[in-house]
Amino acid sequence: MSKLYKGYAICIMTAICCLISFTTSSAHELPDSKSEEVDQRVQELEKRLNRLEPPEPTTIIKSPEELEAENGYPSGTVPIPSVITSGSPIQFKSIYSDPNYKRPVYQENWHSTYWGGRWSYMPARIQYALHRLFTTYDIGISNELNFKQNVGIDFPMFQNSTDLDLYLVVFQTAITAVYTRGNQIVLVGNPKRYGAEVITIKTGDLRPSDRNQLLLIQLATPNGDELDYSLINYEPPDFWSNQEKTRKKK
Repeated sequence: MSKLYKGYAICIMTAICCLISFTTSSAHELPDSKSEEVDQRVQELEKRLNRLEPPEPTTIIKSPEELEAENGYPSGTVPIPSVITSGSPIQFKSIYSDPNYKRPVYQENWHSTYWGGRWSYMPARIQYALHRLFTTYDIGISNELNFKQNVGIDFPMFQNSTDLDLYLVVFQTAITAVYTRGNQIVLVGNPKRYGAEVITIKTGDLRPSDRNQLLLIQLATPNGDELDYSLINYEPPDFWSNQEKTRKKK
């Protein structure tokens, strides 16, 4: 039995050695053009892999952007019911609504070959999937492009030189009212299984108690239970006219 086993082992080792020898000799025999093609393909795949995941195995609780934003978390915040009862109601405008919208698991523009993998990083994709509230301003084409590609929907944006809009993208919630108090903004809505809505509010209607701190925007049920939140800096209504003045001075 021992001799038979040794015989099998010798046969297997011989076969492996032959295979390695054949593979190595075949690789050396490849034409230079073919070899370069293989090298380029390997480099391309390595770049795509780098755009998909962190370089080393790690646990990420919050993205670098979220951690940075929390350094500017506003002080003196109050419970959501207090904002609803003692805060000021503000007007909002719905500019996009699709009550039957279903958030996709994956979109083609998140692929590592689309725009050089600009939106393919998997931790970022998971981060966006964890939230249902997203906020932005119309303060630049690049910012607008990134925001829309990340949230996965397109909607109109209006560059108002003297009356800046704050855009709030909300998934799976029907917004019924908006309240503000200090640096807090509360969006009240009814949770839904599906749906996407984009509303705007005028920054001129906000009265932040400290403009150097971020705005805390909270999505909540009518009972005051928080569904999600977002942090964003405050920009004044005349943001664009100030930009134009600065440009003319240069």
